[in-house]
Amino acid sequence: MTAPTTTALRPVARTDAFWLRLTTAGIALGIIGLLMMGLSLLFGTFHDDDFRATDYVLTASALPQGFGLFLVTLGVHRLQHGRDGRFGTAGIWVYGLCLTELVVQCTASVVDGSELIWGPLYPVCAFGLMLGLALLAAGSWRVGLLPRWMLSVWPPLGLVGSFFGIGPIPLVFAAFLALLAVVLPRRVREWPG
Repeated sequence: MTAPTTTALRPVARTDAFWLRLTTAGIALGIIGLLMMGLSLLFGTFHDDDFRATDYVLTASALPQGFGLFLVTLGVHRLQHGRDGRFGTAGIWVYGLCLTELVVQCTASVVDGSELIWGPLYPVCAFGLMLGLALLAAGSWRVGLLPRWMLSVWPPLGLVGSFFGIGPIPLVFAAFLALLAVVLPRRVREWPG
């Protein structure tokens, strides 16, 4: 009888593998939501009175998009082992709070069947997403996990490509996330962190 063999990984490597899987799942969810949004914006017809199919698809895209994008930002933050400092932590909190409000508001609109406007919360929180990403990017600038060009593009693309989606930009943001899914695992393996 032989003893069972196990693979012993360093606790940090196990944690990184977990967060990398979670981040990759978040990227997939985010891409699904962005595709729903981008294709609705490109090919849909919207109605001012009651929701129709395109309105539902566009508004419902907030759920996979929001949950996925939060997993991506949280995963990047966790994979950096706190080296993004206070900026990274503050960015995650700002991003998470603003994202929660936007997802709740969009979900309530889907349930109600019409666009609900809760004062200036939607535009304020949409800009809050960019602020949160900008804080995370600023904290990540010297960490070296992600290329600096990605950190430069992520905040503005996150604004005009997600909850302030304009034309085909959500599809560009989806392509950015797909590229992140390719770059991130390689960078995690090579990163000395």
